[in-house]
Amino acid sequence: MRQHTTTLLSLCGLLAVLNLTSAATADQWKGKSIYQLFTDRFAPPSATAPARTSPLPENCDAGLQTWCGGTWLSIIDKLDYIQGMGFDAIWISPVSQNIDVYTPYNYAYHGYWVNDPLTLNPRFGTDADLKALSNALHAKGMYLMVDVVVNNVPSLNVKDAFNTDALKADGSRWTDPAEFHPQCWIDYNNETSVEYCWLGDDKVALMDVNTENPTVVDTLHSWIANLTSTYGIDGLRIDAAKHVPGPFWTTFCASAGVFCIGEVYGSDIPFAASFQTEKYMDSVLGYPLYYGIVNGFGTPMGNMSNFVDIANQVLASFPSPGLLGNFIENHDLPRWRNVTADAQLAFNAMVAQFMFDGLPVVYYGQEQDFSHGAGDPYNRAALWPSNYANTTTYNHIKRLNEIRHAVITNGTQFNGKNFLDSQTSIVASTASDVAFRKGPLLSVLTNRGSPSQPQAFGVPTSGWPAQSAVIDLLSCKQYTVGSGGAISVSYAASGYGGMPYIFASQSDASALKICGDVGVATYVSANTTSSAAPTTMVVAQGSVGMISVLAAGLVGLAVTLVFA
Repeated sequence: MRQHTTTLLSLCGLLAVLNLTSAATADQWKGKSIYQLFTDRFAPPSATAPARTSPLPENCDAGLQTWCGGTWLSIIDKLDYIQGMGFDAIWISPVSQNIDVYTPYNYAYHGYWVNDPLTLNPRFGTDADLKALSNALHAKGMYLMVDVVVNNVPSLNVKDAFNTDALKADGSRWTDPAEFHPQCWIDYNNETSVEYCWLGDDKVALMDVNTENPTVVDTLHSWIANLTSTYGIDGLRIDAAKHVPGPFWTTFCASAGVFCIGEVYGSDIPFAASFQTEKYMDSVLGYPLYYGIVNGFGTPMGNMSNFVDIANQVLASFPSPGLLGNFIENHDLPRWRNVTADAQLAFNAMVAQFMFDGLPVVYYGQEQDFSHGAGDPYNRAALWPSNYANTTTYNHIKRLNEIRHAVITNGTQFNGKNFLDSQTSIVASTASDVAFRKGPLLSVLTNRGSPSQPQAFGVPTSGWPAQSAVIDLLSCKQYTVGSGGAISVSYAASGYGGMPYIFASQSDASALKICGDVGVATYVSANTTSSAAPTTMVVAQGSVGMISVLAAGLVGLAVTLVFA
C-alpha cells in the first residue's frame, strides 16, 4: 500500500511542476533586490487585515517572544512602503503550521518551528489571504519568496520524542519514528553529524527529519510543488540547508520549479560554494561576504584587507556569485547599528551589499536604523513603532536600488558587458579603502568613519580615459579623471569624511537619468552638517597632492550645499 501511495504522491508532484506557468527561474531573479520580513512583526492588524491571534499584547515587546498580530493581509497594507525603497521582491517567514503551545522559549511567532509543512499557519491567515498577498505583489511587478523549513520538527520532550501518540497529539506530519534520524546533538566539526543530528537543545529539541525516507521524500516533493503553484510563489529561501544532505535539495528544488536560495550558515567559502558547484540549489545566502563586510566596515579603520581577501575568494569560488544573497543583517544576527554606531560606516557597508555581485537582501528595520537588537529575540522587534518613517537610510536604500535598476534596465555596458553579466573586480585597496568595478560602475568605499581626515584614496586605473568626466551617482557631483585613468577622493573637506562613492561616466550617468543635469547636486547625503563645494571637482592625477587641489577648489567656492 505504501508503495502505491508513494507513486501517487510522486505523480502528483510531477503534475504540479508541469502545471507551473509563471515560475521564476534563477535567471529571472538576477538583478532583483529583496526585502526580508517577519510576517508577525512587519505590519499591525488593521480594518482590512484583522488579527488572527487574541488577545494581543498592548505593546509588541520582542523579549516576550509572542505573537504581535501581523498577517499576510497586513503585509499588503504596507507594500507601498517596501516598493517605495525600490524593492522588487519580498521574503516572508515560513507559512506552514507551527507547534502552537507555550515552550521554554515562549511561542513560535517566528514561524520556524514547523510541525506540519502541508498545513498553513492559521496565525498568519487563510488560504485566500496568502493568495491575496501573492496577487498583490504580482500586480505591482514584485516577486514572492517564501521561507521553508524541511530539516526539523520541534519536540518538548527529548526522552519521549519518538512516541507516536505524542507526535500525533502535537499535530506533527511525521509520526513514525523511522521518519526521523536517531537523536544526537550536533558536532560541528563533523559534517555527517551536521547533516544527521539534531538542532535545538533539551528544552526545545528540533528533531532531524529523515530526508532519505521514501515517504518523507515523496511527501515533501509533492507538497513543495503544490505550494509554489497554488500560491504563485516565485522563490524559496531554504532554512538550515547545510543540515540536510545536499543531493536531497536537487530533487526538492526541481519539484518546486522556482529559484532556490539556501541558508548555509558559516564562513567556510568552499563548503558554501559546493551548493552551487554540486548543483544542489541555485544559490545560498552570502554568509562569507557578510563576515568580510563586518571585518571591513564594522568598526572605524577596520580590517579592509580581510574584506578584499574574502571578496576575491567568493568571486573565485562560486560559479554564479551574482545570485548570492548579500545582507548585513538578518533574524539570526545582530542589527548592524547595534554594533556599528557610525552612520557613514553603515552607508559604506550598504554600498558593498548592493553593488557587489549578488542579490541585495535588506532585513526589515535596517532602513529604520534599528539598533536595539544584539541577537534573537531582540533583533525581531515590530516595525510599526517606527511609523514607517522616511529616514535617511530609507532614502539611501532607495537610491541604491534606483542605481541598480537604472543600470540594469538601460543595459549600460563597459568593455562590452552590462552590469549583470560583469563580475566584480577589486581594482585598488589600502588598509582603509577599497575600489571595485562591476560593469559600468566603480564603487569607492572606506572604513575611516564620519570625521573628516587629511587623507585621500587614489585609484590608479579607473578604466576611464584621462580628462574625461565621471559622476558620483550618490552625490551627483562631477569629477575629472586624472592621468592614466586615475581617480582620487579626499576625506579632508568638512562633510566628506568617510563618504562612499559610486562613479559612472558622464555619458552613462546622463543616460541613466539619476542625477538629472549631471554635475548638479540633487541628492541629500547623511551624517554631515553643512559644507561648501564646487559643482565640479578637479581630481588630481593620483592620490599625492589631492588635498591641496581640493582645498584650492574650495577657496573658490561658488555654491553652498546644505546636507541633512
